[in-house]
Amino acid sequence: MRLALFSIVLLVCSVYVTQGFEDTTLEDDDFAEFEQFDADDDDVAITDQEYGEDDVPVKPKSQPKEPVPSNVEPEDELLVEDEDNEFEHFQDPEEFEGFQDTAPKSSEQPKITISKVPVVIRPRWDAYWLEGILCCLLTTYALAYAIGRAKNTSIAANFLKLHKPLLEDNFTLVGETGLEEVGRSEERGWSRDAEHCFTMWCSGRQCCEGMLLTLKLIKRQDLVHVLLNAVRPSQDTLQLRVELGKDDSDPFVLCIAQKKVATRLSKEMQDLSMFCPERRPGDKHGLPATLSVMSECAEATGGILDSRVTAALHQYHKYVQYIHVSDKYCGPKQVEEQTVTKPPETEKLVLVSLTLGPDGGGDEVRPLLLLVFYLLDKIKRLRLSKEALVKCEKRRQKAAEVWMRGAHAARQELAAQKREEKRKQEKEKILAEDDPEKQRRWELKEQKRQQKRKAPKMKQLKVKAM
Repeated sequence: MRLALFSIVLLVCSVYVTQGFEDTTLEDDDFAEFEQFDADDDDVAITDQEYGEDDVPVKPKSQPKEPVPSNVEPEDELLVEDEDNEFEHFQDPEEFEGFQDTAPKSSEQPKITISKVPVVIRPRWDAYWLEGILCCLLTTYALAYAIGRAKNTSIAANFLKLHKPLLEDNFTLVGETGLEEVGRSEERGWSRDAEHCFTMWCSGRQCCEGMLLTLKLIKRQDLVHVLLNAVRPSQDTLQLRVELGKDDSDPFVLCIAQKKVATRLSKEMQDLSMFCPERRPGDKHGLPATLSVMSECAEATGGILDSRVTAALHQYHKYVQYIHVSDKYCGPKQVEEQTVTKPPETEKLVLVSLTLGPDGGGDEVRPLLLLVFYLLDKIKRLRLSKEALVKCEKRRQKAAEVWMRGAHAARQELAAQKREEKRKQEKEKILAEDDPEKQRRWELKEQKRQQKRKAPKMKQLKVKAM
C-alpha cells in the first residue's frame, strides 16, 4: 500500500516538473515545415544501387498528403536547393533586380553575319614598299662605296705609275711600303690615310730636308658627298710640303695664289697676315690677272719670279692654287679665346697646292713638279742685300716683341684672376666667422687697398744741389 502511494506521488511530481520547463510560446504550426520534409523523405524511391538487379524494390506505404490550397502562389512554395548545381544563382530573379526591365522585350536572337574572307596565298609585296626603298638605298650606298674606293685607288696607282720615275730622279727615298691595292707589296708607294687621302714621303735631296706629297681626292666612296659634288663641283688636289733647312733660304715670306684663295689665306695664315698685309695683282709682276702676289720683300719677289717661272705660271696657272714660301710659318691664326703665353714655333717651308685634271693627274703635273724643284734650287741660291736683310730682321724683332707683349698681358691677366679668386675666398671666410671686430678690420684693409689702387702714380725726382 505504501509503495503504491509513493509511486503515485512521484508520477504527479514528474508531470508538474515537465510542465514547468515546457515553452508555452511554441505553436502547433511551427514544425509543420519539418513534418513536410519528413513526409517527402518517406517517398524517396530506393535506387538500384541499394538492391540487386534481380530484387524488386518494394514501395513503402506512405501516408496520405494534405491537399495544397489553390490560392497559394508559386513563389510561396518551398524551393529545394540542389547542392550539385553551382550555377543556380543565375536562375534566381532576385540576384539581378531590374535587369529584366531594361532588357529588350524582343525575344529574337541577334544575327551574326560572318563574311567570307578570301585566303591570300601569294604575299603582297606592295605592303613592304618602305623596306624595299631602304634596301635599295643601302644597296646603292654599298655599290657607290665599292666603285668610289676602286676609282680613287686606281687614280693613286696611275699617279704613282706616271710620276714616280721623276720623283726617284730627285730623291733617294720615295715613299714607304705600299698597300696591295695601290701597288705591289715589294715596292714603295702611297700610304693610305683614308679612302680618299694618300700620302707619300720623299727624302734625300739637296736644298730641302724632305717633301711630303698628299693626294686628296674627291670622296667618291661617299654617296652623299657625290650628290653634293654634283651641286658644288670640286676637284682632286695634290699638296706638297717641302721642309727647308736652317741655311737653305734667307728670311722672307712670299705667296702666289689665286685671288679667292689669296683672300682666304691672308685672313687665316698667321705669317701672311703679319708680314704680308698687302695683296698686289699679278699683272704688276708679269703674271696672269687671275693670280695675286703677297710679298714681304720686293727684292725676294723679283729674284723668285724670273722668266722661266713666269712662263710656267702663264701656261699652267689654272692648275696652281697657291705657292707659299715662308721662314716663319706657324699655321693658321690662333683662336682669340685661347691664352697665348709664348710665341708659336715656326718652320721654314714651301707649301704648294695643285689642282689635278679629270683623269687624276696627267701631263699637267710633271711640268708643275719640275717647277717646284726649280723653285727649291732658286730659293737655295737667292741672297738678299744687306738693306733687305736688315728690314726683314726688324720686322721679325717687332713681331717677336708683339708676341712677348701679348704673352706678358696674358700672364698678367691670369695672375689678376688668381688674385681675385683668392680675395673672394678670403672674403667668404671672413664673412663666415662671427667675430665683428675681425670683419671690420678686413673692411678697413680692403678700403685702403682700393684707395691706393685708384690714387695717381707720382714719380719722385731727386735734384742735386749745385
